[in-house]
Amino acid sequence: MGAVSLPITLAPLDVAHAEAMLHWTSEPDIAKNLGLRSDPTMERTLAYVQRAKTDPSYSAWAIMLADVHVGNVILDQIDRRTEKARLHIYLGAVAARGQGVGKCAVSLAVKVAFEELGLQKVWLTVHENNAAAIAAYRAVGFQLEGTHRKEFLLDDVLVDELYMGILRSDSRP
Repeated sequence: MGAVSLPITLAPLDVAHAEAMLHWTSEPDIAKNLGLRSDPTMERTLAYVQRAKTDPSYSAWAIMLADVHVGNVILDQIDRRTEKARLHIYLGAVAARGQGVGKCAVSLAVKVAFEELGLQKVWLTVHENNAAAIAAYRAVGFQLEGTHRKEFLLDDVLVDELYMGILRSDSRP
């Protein structure tokens, strides 16, 4: 995997990102890997963006590669009491994949979680067949914490879902 030579930043998710989000989540491969259970619509996409902007249990960003929106990374289920949150990510722009963009975006989101939000843990789930994502999460410092057997429906087959986490004390400088 080649190194990314273009700047990757996170911008607060906004309605301006909704059209690209709808396009990407309408793509069968992205919808499948996200585990979407209903067809995306602009109305649902806008409602999601609005919720992400106003709900204190969300922190959502557009992944920007040289000022072009290429995907999203989201912390949700932010629990201030237990100081943890769940992470989601997807790269919609095909050209952004395989360059380390996702790994960099995950690293930036984890940094925000620990340094700005004061969280102690970030966790995620990923289906066992998503080898590229698993490798990226491990490279950032996520560790396998458990397996949810036959939990994720992928191509009409139940596959294992991996539960991974990173603690503030695990994070790399």
